[in-house]
Amino acid sequence: MLRSSFLAFVSLLLFVFATFATPPDEPNTRIQKTLAVQAAMVRARVLLTEGKSSKAVEVLEEQLANVNGSGEYLTVLRDAYRAYIRDLYFAGQPEQARRFLDRLSIIDPSAASDKSLQPQQDTTPRKFDPPAPKEVKGPPLPAFKAMPPPLASKDSAPPIVPAKPGIVRAQADDAPAEDPFAAKYQRDAFSPALMVAPGSSALKGQELLARGVDEFRKERYAEARVCFEQAYQADPSTLNVCKAQWAYCIIKGVSDTMEQPGVLPARLPELRQQVETAIGMAPGNMMAVGQQLLTRLDERAKAGAVPVSAIKVKHWGQNKEGWHVTESAHFRIFHRKDNAYAERVAHIAEHTRATMYRKWFQSDGIEWQPICELILHPTAADYTHMTGVPSNSPGHSRIESDPSGRVIARRMDLRLDITTMLEAVLPHETTHVVLAGMFGNALVPRWADEGIAVLSEPDDKIEQHRRNLVKHHKDGLLFGLKQLMELKDYPHPRQIGAFYAQSVVLVEFLTQKRGPKTLTDFVNDGIRHGYETALQRHYGVTFTQLEEEWRTHVLDRAQRTAASK
Repeated sequence: MLRSSFLAFVSLLLFVFATFATPPDEPNTRIQKTLAVQAAMVRARVLLTEGKSSKAVEVLEEQLANVNGSGEYLTVLRDAYRAYIRDLYFAGQPEQARRFLDRLSIIDPSAASDKSLQPQQDTTPRKFDPPAPKEVKGPPLPAFKAMPPPLASKDSAPPIVPAKPGIVRAQADDAPAEDPFAAKYQRDAFSPALMVAPGSSALKGQELLARGVDEFRKERYAEARVCFEQAYQADPSTLNVCKAQWAYCIIKGVSDTMEQPGVLPARLPELRQQVETAIGMAPGNMMAVGQQLLTRLDERAKAGAVPVSAIKVKHWGQNKEGWHVTESAHFRIFHRKDNAYAERVAHIAEHTRATMYRKWFQSDGIEWQPICELILHPTAADYTHMTGVPSNSPGHSRIESDPSGRVIARRMDLRLDITTMLEAVLPHETTHVVLAGMFGNALVPRWADEGIAVLSEPDDKIEQHRRNLVKHHKDGLLFGLKQLMELKDYPHPRQIGAFYAQSVVLVEFLTQKRGPKTLTDFVNDGIRHGYETALQRHYGVTFTQLEEEWRTHVLDRAQRTAASK
């Protein structure tokens, strides 16, 4: 009651000041000023939801002379000041924060004693002390549950930061994780015994060829390539009339694969072979573009497959716990490998970070304070011993937030004994870290978090999820789309494979409709205003209509493709 009275009193003072300090405005001028104030409030609210408190304050203060005693304006300005003060403390600018706290206290006296607007515990990156020339071995690192930095010496205590429970992006906590790529979820590999009788192989090939041509015409080149390959297996003579289209699908697939973080140089021989095969199939059509692609492959491989300019990597040597420490702009890597390997990890991580920010948010990214810690565990036993996460997990990321939801710590733990660590696991977990904190103080919905992360992996991994979707659909394990989007955590292990398959294909489906940025905008609005409203705003459909599209364009097509195998 007192607070409302005070706001009313301040509003009255502003009104009186505006009335007597300036001459009366013309009607048209008053309307323009009122509209400007209203527009500033709308824009400031949007900026605050995007975490841009500084800009929100700037927009609102530009209209101070035109406020004319608006209580609604004071409320928005108060919220903007509060957000900006917290941001300034977090950025290490306490003097600037106190300056805006003084302004806030004029319209809200209680702010002066609000503990949430006081300086918080320092969370700047911990400094690394280079070790003495002689190696000093320390005890094993502390248990992961306290999220200790491998840099910390045994005599130093971790900083005390009021934090929410850590968010571990791994698997469900209520039961052992189930591998969505387990054998029971896989379709049988192609076998001649599964083909139709020899007398009808030509007919089978013609049917697959017609389907491939139809997919090619619709610019679904990955699906067309599968159909062409199956047609060739059914009857090698089938593709005589469509070699150019098949070759184009191969070239397109290699080009798309090159954009995935961590692919090169490990897959260079395989990708070169695919391009050379495509050129041999249709030299007249594919020679020029194929040679250009081979040149690009070689250039990317020589550059470490990471087209990120001016990545600087520092090697700090070995710390007291026996870990070698390598640091880039956004990652501090702890490892027991050579420096060349650590640099490769740093380049893939930095490239993935930059790529994911640009793709999904059309942004160069936000600065991470502190930077992300990345621990490379030699074996599954080492990984489980230090983190407590079951050894059937290839790696995981962990995010710590303060009470306001701001990310204050990022960490990834990965296993070096996973053969696809560089190509799949590292990009996947880095994508989780990028997504964290990009939706205000809300957690990233699980379906979007995993769907987007999997799409950073090589296409053969993504294809496994596409194939598994049909299996889970037949078993009745798929979710309704509204149910999937509103899941608060990972589902029961029985449905974990279906969850991954459906999340990946749904993210892919929505991204193909309107692009990556529309998807993240949709998720952002869905968190705040509900997915039904967000669907209509960004895709122009209801959940009922989306379910119909999903069944027609995804499930039915996936079943037809599976039936042809």
